[in-house]
Amino acid sequence: MTLPSVKRAFLFHFGISLLIFLILTAVMMRIWFPGDLFTMDGGWEGLKIIAPIDLILGPALTLCFYRPWKKNVKFDMAAIAMVQVFALSYGVFAAYQQRTAAIVFAGDGRFETLSLGEYKSASKDLKEMDLEPKSLYEFGDRMPVIIHARNFEGDEFGQYLEDLMNGVAGPELRERSDRYKPIQQARAEIAKYRIGAQADGTTIELTASSSPGTDDEVPAEIYKLRARYIDGTIEFDPGSFEFIGITQESSQ
Repeated sequence: MTLPSVKRAFLFHFGISLLIFLILTAVMMRIWFPGDLFTMDGGWEGLKIIAPIDLILGPALTLCFYRPWKKNVKFDMAAIAMVQVFALSYGVFAAYQQRTAAIVFAGDGRFETLSLGEYKSASKDLKEMDLEPKSLYEFGDRMPVIIHARNFEGDEFGQYLEDLMNGVAGPELRERSDRYKPIQQARAEIAKYRIGAQADGTTIELTASSSPGTDDEVPAEIYKLRARYIDGTIEFDPGSFEFIGITQESSQ
């Protein structure tokens, strides 16, 4: 069997790596960081981890070490493949941990994003506090789920402040899955924070938002959204309070 030249082996390896990269990019853009969350909440940063490993490391190793006339060429190629697989697995795992797992309204007058890694770490802390974390899938069949973290009140708030002063408060409110509830149940509670609302909850000005897939404009309830890299807004249907979409802030 005639082995390919160094150039052809490099191009073949690069082609396979590019295909894998395109598949991972599609997964990140459509599932892990859907819509504007890709630029707002870490999708690009995830690609910055994966791209050098997938598109540079593997093909570069082939270019440097693959020699078709060497007796141990099969061993060299197997070693190169293992190095790339392990490195790429680490990169994909790191990006997956940073995916947007939830969008939480946690009492600061805005929604905030929560990564899967933050959720897992907070869940571990809650168990150490003898509290039972909730599964995100209780609030939806796919991530990110949109939820509300119930505020501390009365004695709970006093205890929270005391723990905070003593440095033992544990996860912050947006990470407290034991206090999560469906966002629809908190609509009246958070209404005063929507954009265009007065302190008494009445609307000053009705903001219009384009409904996906149509040319018509429909009114929407819009709230501020804080993400890891770029802030924006999150929109809900004014009738059903179902999620409509997310828009990042304009660069202007």
